[in-house]
Amino acid sequence: MSTRAGTDEGAFWGDATDDVALERYRTLVNTIDDAIYQLDTDGCFVAVNDVIVEATGYAREDLLGEHVSLVLADDDVARVEREITTRIAANDDEIATFELAVRTADGDAIPFELRVNLLLEDGEFRGTIGVARDRSEKRRRQDTLASAIASYESITSVIDGADIGAIVLNEQCEIEWADESVEEYFGLDRASLIGRDTRTVVDEVLKHRVDDPGCFAATVLSSYDDERYVDGFECRITGDDDREGRWLSYQSKPIESGEFAGGRVEFYYDITDQKESEGALRESEAAFRSLVDAVEEYAIFRLDTDGHVVSWNEGARQIKGYERAAILGEHFSQFYTDADRAAGVPARNLERALENGSVEDEGWRVRADGTRFWANVTITSVRDDDGTHRGYLKVTRDMTDRRERERELESELQRILGRISDAFYAVDDEFRFTHVNDRAAELLERSEEELLGERLWDVFPDLNEIDEVWDAFHTALESQEPTSYELYYDTLDFRVEANLYPSETGISVYFRDVTERRERECELERTERRFEAIFEDPNILVGLLEPDGTVIDVNGTAMEYVDAELTDVIGEQFCETPWWGGESADVREDVREWTERAAAGEYVNFEADLSRPDGERYTLNGVFRPVTNDDGDVVSIVVSDRDITERKKRERELEESEQRYRTLAENFPNGVVTLFDHDLEYTLAAGQGFEKIPVDPADIEGNHYADAWDAATSDALEPALRGALEGEQGAVELEYAGREWVVYTVPITDTRGDVFAGVTMAHDITERKEYQRRLEETVDRLEESNKRLEQFAYAASHDLQEPLRMVSSYLQLIEGRYADALDSDGREFLEYAVDGAERMRDMIDGLLAYSRVETQGDPLEPVALETVFDDVLEDLQLRLEETDAALEVGELPRVEGDASQLRQVFQNLLGNALEYSGDEPPRVRVDAERRGEDWVVSVHDEGIGIDPDDQDRIFEVFERLHGREAHAGTGIGLALCQRIVERHGGEIRVDSEPGEGATFSVVLPAADAE
Repeated sequence: MSTRAGTDEGAFWGDATDDVALERYRTLVNTIDDAIYQLDTDGCFVAVNDVIVEATGYAREDLLGEHVSLVLADDDVARVEREITTRIAANDDEIATFELAVRTADGDAIPFELRVNLLLEDGEFRGTIGVARDRSEKRRRQDTLASAIASYESITSVIDGADIGAIVLNEQCEIEWADESVEEYFGLDRASLIGRDTRTVVDEVLKHRVDDPGCFAATVLSSYDDERYVDGFECRITGDDDREGRWLSYQSKPIESGEFAGGRVEFYYDITDQKESEGALRESEAAFRSLVDAVEEYAIFRLDTDGHVVSWNEGARQIKGYERAAILGEHFSQFYTDADRAAGVPARNLERALENGSVEDEGWRVRADGTRFWANVTITSVRDDDGTHRGYLKVTRDMTDRRERERELESELQRILGRISDAFYAVDDEFRFTHVNDRAAELLERSEEELLGERLWDVFPDLNEIDEVWDAFHTALESQEPTSYELYYDTLDFRVEANLYPSETGISVYFRDVTERRERECELERTERRFEAIFEDPNILVGLLEPDGTVIDVNGTAMEYVDAELTDVIGEQFCETPWWGGESADVREDVREWTERAAAGEYVNFEADLSRPDGERYTLNGVFRPVTNDDGDVVSIVVSDRDITERKKRERELEESEQRYRTLAENFPNGVVTLFDHDLEYTLAAGQGFEKIPVDPADIEGNHYADAWDAATSDALEPALRGALEGEQGAVELEYAGREWVVYTVPITDTRGDVFAGVTMAHDITERKEYQRRLEETVDRLEESNKRLEQFAYAASHDLQEPLRMVSSYLQLIEGRYADALDSDGREFLEYAVDGAERMRDMIDGLLAYSRVETQGDPLEPVALETVFDDVLEDLQLRLEETDAALEVGELPRVEGDASQLRQVFQNLLGNALEYSGDEPPRVRVDAERRGEDWVVSVHDEGIGIDPDDQDRIFEVFERLHGREAHAGTGIGLALCQRIVERHGGEIRVDSEPGEGATFSVVLPAADAE
């Protein structure tokens, strides 16, 4: 892995944006426990992490910009600068390692191991990045046990100088990043790991490259499931032709904050050299034991498996006051206070050491003379290579002086805690309040006096029901690992964010009211989602620009309009991009101006006619919208627009349509046309009818209907206007300006069928009404005349019956008495006279029936035509048999009618079909067809037919097409049929051609019609 600042091997996170990479970098830097900094070419601090701030005691702002000599001695500064100068001259970018002391703000010196990495770009020195590790604890041990742990120094040196394999996981346990060391250790291509589920990688790949795959997989995977820390798990990587076998120490930590909060970071430390040195370390154990006896600061002695003392060093004699001979064989519990022995502390410590390998404890211990001292005690279980328990190693240090100093600092600590801006309280291992600062008392709505000594669960009993809170406290206390939670707490009515830091004696809780922050975050998330939805809207073209017009991003919808890739336009000036090229180039200066105005803070609306690469024209309408920061400075420009080509086309068509409509309305003859909206205001008024009324279209348009007309007219119009807006058509007649009008109202709907306006069409019906009145008077006169004619026809036909009967009677008497006396001519004349009298009687009867159709008919009611035809066929049975006729009658309906008169109609039609059948036996067919609210009953024959020129004449009274010698009849039958059918509100017609038969169709109202 290159350490050069300008390396071309790919970005640290090659798949991430700058912001994401920066967030990942911060997460990694803050996860590592080492101090990390950056210096410029003059040796001044450019960046420092939290570890440096905490170690030096300087505030971050006190370090940034200051020379490194603020925290390093001049000799160390000179030594580091000499090494840097040498490496720059040799163009050597390898890491340089130094051991030196760092001065704190309080004047203390802390030993650090420093690794310096040169930042070289094209051979030019750009500064340094350093990683420093605190060596104070190791130095303290070295000073105390220098000769005993000499072998450990070489192992520590190897660990510190080794490369570290690192893997970053996201919240979904997917691999976000892996470094080159992981690639080297496991023989993998790290690019193939990115985005994969870590559990799958461990199970399918990693575990198969270690000596004990089952133990490795169980340890790593359980850390994911339990979300716990793993530190110091060792595994051996098997080697092959491409990589060497090695020992690794595995460490895994949850990521608490940043972009990958909820994920984990894993480190693999190469401890191969350390493992190889363990043999040498065992060889030096004998020398170590001899050196232990020389250590006087620590009481170091061994216990057997039951806790009896079996060895004793000089430090133990000086600290505890027992001589070797007096204490060997005694139980170690006599070093504890009476209270601790009564509480079972000695036995419990041995059990914990045996269970966990070691246990560390602090408390009061008793010397041989009965005096007490504060001791720091470590008890370690001793086992053979085969795991057999052989006893315990106990190390005790007199910490009485430190204890006194701590007690002196407690009061100062209390004051510091009181000054913490966050709410803070502490509870002991039984969850009793031991400290509460002012901010905590304020948020908890309890005073410090009310809380101290009380159990958390007693003061706030509902917390027992909140699993997240209960688990956080108990997990922190049991695992001794920090925990946290965030939730809305109903009892106190705010959203709380709490961080719990455990110790062996209790838990320190820092919490704050984050209600407003959370609301801001939620609003920010909603804003981001809205922006993302807008940016990816398939109906909107969106571009994001720098204030100077440089393209940052463009959505896919906009890219579909040009023959280019996204990479072709990012980084270019927006006015020079393909959208404004070709035939659209004349718009570029406008685009430049719009961009400059938006950069100055102005919202710029625009509309532009453009062309695609294939020459197709389109129109965009949109806005250049400035985006400002909290200070009001424009930080970017959003260009959003829509393709309004179709809308413009529709607008043009609408304009043309409206113009045509207005032209039609203005030329509307003999009337007035208006359009009105939902407020009953007129949007259009036109028509030639304005020439007849005392108002102009300008007096109507833009006015409310009530203001446009007089009160009477408005009252008459209102129901019809409102009905149109509710989707109803209507009409109203009224008088205005001395003339009579009929006003039709019609709703106007959009493509969805929603009513958005109404239209009225007013016709001047003054002349028509006058004509109608005259027509009604004429009709009344005609009806009266018809009535008199009917009466005359009835009277005439009735009065002619008597003289006709007398003529017929006398003719019959002459025929009976004198027929033999008459010659042939006389008899022929007599026959003519008798026949004429008979025909005269038939004509009078027909005329009488014709005149009585309206006056003597029965009321119209539902009639089954099948019953009517049964009666007709019974009357015609003899003629049907005589003529050998073939009659086919289909299914017949029910109609509204007079059964007696309908029988006359169909008897006449069937009789004509038999009469005019020609030389062949008659073939007649009757059927019915439904047409809307009517039935059409048709009688078809195959007879001699009727000439089309005679088809209207046959329905006139006494009209005959054939001589009496050929066909008998009075010529009144079809006229009677027509009048009966007209009385029923129907019609009768004939379709025929000479020689092709005839079809008589009768239209009658259906019985089920409204």
